[in-house]
Amino acid sequence: MLRSLWVTTLALVLVLVISARGLAQSGSAIAGVVKDATGAVLPGVTVEAASPALIEKVRTVSTDGQGLYKIVDLRPGSYTVTFTLAGFNTVKREGIELTASFTANVNVDMRVGALEETVTVSGQSPTVDVQNVVQQRVMTRDLIDAIPAGSKAVGSLAALIPGVTTNNQDVGGTIFGSAALAIHGSRAQEMQLLYDGLMYNNGQGRGGSFTAIAPNDGTVQEVSIEAAGLSAESEMSGLRTNIIPREGGNSFKGTFFTAYTNSHFQSDNLTDDLKATGLTSVDAVSVIYDVNPSYGGPIRKDKLWFFGSGRVWKTDQTVAGTYFNLTPKSPVYTPDLGRPAHNDQRDMNQSLRLTWQLSSTNKVNIQHQNGRVDRPGYGYSPVFGRRTYSPEAIEAQRSIPSYLSQIGWNSAITSRLLIEAGGAFANKDYPSMPQDYADPTALPYRELSTNVAWGMLPVVYGHNSGKNYNTRFNVSYVTGSHAAKVGFTFMHTSSHASQDVANNGETLQLLNGAPRQVTVYATPLELDEVTKANVGLFAQDQWTIRRLTLNMGLRFDYLNSYVPATHIGPGPWVPTRNVDFAAVYDVPNWKDVSPRLGVAYDLFGNGKTAVKATIGRYLEGPNLTTFTRVVNPAAAISTSATRNWADANGDFIPQLSELGPLNNVNFGNSVITRRYDDEVPRDRGFNWETSASVQHEIASRVSMNVGYFHRWYGNFLVTDNLATVPSDFSSYCITAPSDPRLPNGGGYPVCGLYDVSVAKFGQTDNLISFARNYGTQIERFDGVDVSLSARLPSGIVLSGGSSTGRTRTDRCFVVDSPQELLNCAVTPPFQTQIKVLGVLPLPWGLRTAATFQSLPGPEIQASYTATNAQIAPSLGRNLASCGVAAVCNGTATVPLVSPGTLFGDRLNQLDFRFSKIVNVGAGRRVEASLDLYNSLNGSAPLLWNNAFGAAWRPTSILLGRLVKFGVRFDF
Repeated sequence: MLRSLWVTTLALVLVLVISARGLAQSGSAIAGVVKDATGAVLPGVTVEAASPALIEKVRTVSTDGQGLYKIVDLRPGSYTVTFTLAGFNTVKREGIELTASFTANVNVDMRVGALEETVTVSGQSPTVDVQNVVQQRVMTRDLIDAIPAGSKAVGSLAALIPGVTTNNQDVGGTIFGSAALAIHGSRAQEMQLLYDGLMYNNGQGRGGSFTAIAPNDGTVQEVSIEAAGLSAESEMSGLRTNIIPREGGNSFKGTFFTAYTNSHFQSDNLTDDLKATGLTSVDAVSVIYDVNPSYGGPIRKDKLWFFGSGRVWKTDQTVAGTYFNLTPKSPVYTPDLGRPAHNDQRDMNQSLRLTWQLSSTNKVNIQHQNGRVDRPGYGYSPVFGRRTYSPEAIEAQRSIPSYLSQIGWNSAITSRLLIEAGGAFANKDYPSMPQDYADPTALPYRELSTNVAWGMLPVVYGHNSGKNYNTRFNVSYVTGSHAAKVGFTFMHTSSHASQDVANNGETLQLLNGAPRQVTVYATPLELDEVTKANVGLFAQDQWTIRRLTLNMGLRFDYLNSYVPATHIGPGPWVPTRNVDFAAVYDVPNWKDVSPRLGVAYDLFGNGKTAVKATIGRYLEGPNLTTFTRVVNPAAAISTSATRNWADANGDFIPQLSELGPLNNVNFGNSVITRRYDDEVPRDRGFNWETSASVQHEIASRVSMNVGYFHRWYGNFLVTDNLATVPSDFSSYCITAPSDPRLPNGGGYPVCGLYDVSVAKFGQTDNLISFARNYGTQIERFDGVDVSLSARLPSGIVLSGGSSTGRTRTDRCFVVDSPQELLNCAVTPPFQTQIKVLGVLPLPWGLRTAATFQSLPGPEIQASYTATNAQIAPSLGRNLASCGVAAVCNGTATVPLVSPGTLFGDRLNQLDFRFSKIVNVGAGRRVEASLDLYNSLNGSAPLLWNNAFGAAWRPTSILLGRLVKFGVRFDF
């Protein structure tokens, strides 16, 4: 399979080379206007941009009839720009620093004089982009090396940008290689991950939680992070991250980096207030280490270079309030207070990149990265957050295989005509499994009142294999005032997953220590889905008319997925099942056209103040395993059901005679219980994003940006159980428990609750349709960002700002149960983030750096398990789940707190780095660093157990103050 995909990729590249002869990528650029001393524009001026970063060393263009020029497809680096015209003196601008996706505005005035008279201007690198409208930040290599960035993963770097939210707060490198990120109300799962412009997601999904590899920091030159105003090159909105890789050169250079800390270098931050909640311990670091050598140079000078790097990094932490179990085979969890649970992970990555300069204007890159991830504590990760599960009851995970292979080609055919093409193949299987040490004869118990689980893994586990093949091809034609770019992207993905459950597909639930119900599963299952084609065709046009630049784009997207033919065999609770399903095609079959429009205006014509506005339509990017799986016959049948459990003999082992009816009458049958409305696979979810901003250079190398952002979503989906109607539900109220932790001390009535009738209990016929067929659903974000960026002489860097916003939702209509009207409109308060980073060189080779984050606390909910005895007096009957049983053990989950009204304490995290740099000659230097993470020793909650009861409290807080040591040797 891999061989055939690579053959296809190489064939596609060759076809494009032969047939196109002139295509391009526009990344970083230098642009501006050339005038004479009177202010008249000068056409025909020769403009040369020179830099070691360019494969041809010098790129040359000429100004057009408006005196405008533009040099595109420039790699990040330092540039010297030279302007020459017969009869005028030569002007040279040095020290133009380019970062990814940035257009440096360089305007010059030329005076009459001899050509040999050269006017050189140094140290005036532009900070305001007066042409592009994309809102983006760049983490350069020198900045990544200087700041205390923990794991240095894309997630931990992007999290330092105001407005970015993450599901994984890094303290000293404690987050893993993947993290879901969002900004300005975007979807975290739609974050785009690019390595050298190509996706490195595995085949199962999008976003930071579905990576095929954990990128190796030793391979990174810089990271570009686009946050708003994305061009037509992008299918989705939100964060778009692109790792710009390091390449070898004509001299041998290398780096060796290592860092280490352990439990002896961490402070205790368990406060008296946390102890009062019942939290008896907090997360703590056991060990963190990072070893990352890299080396590159010429294989053949001026022709072929290599760059290789290897990395292994590990983080091991104890899990607050969770301990190994002294009695794993007992119906009572007995914590071993001397053995805390561990959340640990080890990542490995080996990378080799070859760069072949075919000619002065043609370059080919080939790169392969092989990885492996071991996660014995996978269930404790933010993906699952099973913080109340005993270690023997969480899943472990190992990623084998895990690799990314890429090929790319760049060519500067002429100064106006450029080309970029490339392909990538990513392959990863990350199976989850019971712990090696778990007793297979133990029973999987879970306490409903506290969500504590023990004994054996009580959830589905199995393979999660995904393959991703993606390509891109871009064409650009550039003049001084005009830049047109067209291209396409293609992606083909596949997913294979298996599902199994321990204890012959049966898990047991207790309430306050007493048996209540069992959950049975129709496993084992195997699930396959394929995205046949995800194709994007785009055209992006940029016109500069005096001070005004129009950015106009149009994108066509085609996405088609299907489910292959499937066979489902028997299982412990479905012993007679033996069925074949035909393939299901066109789920979805989406075709969309999305416009993008942006305007940038150079307010004073000096390149120091830009007013920008954007509006664009973007598409949802559902994971393959969330959209297509709905109609996968192997998954669309009822795979689990609950049965009330009256333990008559008191042995805590359920017998069939002790179990009530299944809550789903179709359990185990080959009956499709959920399907899409015909229009859903043809009409894709979307969102519109608008922005307005002002960027101003307030001093040399210091700029400020103020922006307003608005986003609204469309084509919401709802699930309609056609087996029921609203009149099938009866209302009831309960009284919230009296508890000082609840609003006003609790004891208030909670109404608007409904239970289905006994006659309709367990009947399921789900139709997934658009919300617009039932009412009006709203989701809108509004926010304002204020940021400052300064890169001053002597290596001083200051960047950061604030982001204030909120997302308002409204879904006040009934599909099935009238209970849907409870808390149907949520308008949370505006909340503000503050994030700052800075680097300050000191005398004698010393340097200090710091990052600061001030974030709103997590939203707190309170899900209360109410018993039938509490509900029946108001309902006027027993819960429908009780059936005709004489003794009813039924329960219902009731929300006690309105969404968007209760939040945890604010998080304030200040990280410091102190380092000493020693130059040892011949371009070699050693830097020793001491990092102080969470220097304020804050203890803000990160995760909360939302099951109301004795354990309604934080389950994870910010890790305590941590000292970490590092050494970097550049040679």
